Amino acid sequence: MPKLIHPETCGLPDARTSNGCFETMRVYNGKMFRFDAHLDRLYESAKSLAVNAPKRADVHREVIDLLAQSKLKEAIVRIAFYPRLQQVAQLNTKVLPVPEIPESYYTKGISVAVVPGQSFAVGSIDAKAKYSARLGSKLAIMDSQVRGVDEAIFMSPSGYLTENTASNIGLIKKGKIYTPPCWLGLLWGITRDVLFQIAREMDNPVIETPLTRHEFYNADEVFFTSSIKEVMPITLMDGRKIAGGKPGPMVAELRRRFHDCIVRES
Repeated sequence: MPKLIHPETCGLPDARTSNGCFETMRVYNGKMFRFDAHLDRLYESAKSLAVNAPKRADVHREVIDLLAQSKLKEAIVRIAFYPRLQQVAQLNTKVLPVPEIPESYYTKGISVAVVPGQSFAVGSIDAKAKYSARLGSKLAIMDSQVRGVDEAIFMSPSGYLTENTASNIGLIKKGKIYTPPCWLGLLWGITRDVLFQIAREMDNPVIETPLTRHEFYNADEVFFTSSIKEVMPITLMDGRKIAGGKPGPMVAELRRRFHDCIVRES
């Protein structure tokens, strides 16, 4: 569950650091996972948001150097571009230890609540661009905490579920994987893309289609995907147990195969 946010003590966003774009990625055994894919998405975000990005080679070199200096084999890397007037954006890179996630989140699953709204309306800032301002996500986390659940899921004005504040979402029904399409207003996730590849290897169809709460409530399994969460089962949504309230076998298999992919690539 995210750290509790106290509105009265929360500082105001910094005008510089709440603008621009960013990427968060995972390091396994000292090697960046899908580094090129993350950089591709970062530079697409910069172009979409009109950020004058630093040279890709400079970003690549700084990340590799900082990772080596950190001596961390398992880490989280965050890259941010902070726009500057008539200059190349300031590059900010951090290498951090991997946050500890309770194993019970994977063995028992987590609880979520659907909250109204999205991080941004597609007509203003497309969610495929990772914009640094996160007010919508902070409000959603606060909403989930009021409801006493672990995480929040955004819902579009049309009633379709889109994504979590930092993860993609999907469901499994009769052996098929369903997930919202990115045009609905959600990030094209790197881990999501890896799961698509794994599902095809398993001969399980992947269907991108708008989904309402009804489809999620009646799914066989529901899950999150992200660089930090990897593949995480959801067993309670809006007070309704998903398939009896226990993680299902297919999400467990997807997570196992995802770890196999990590081993191959690291």
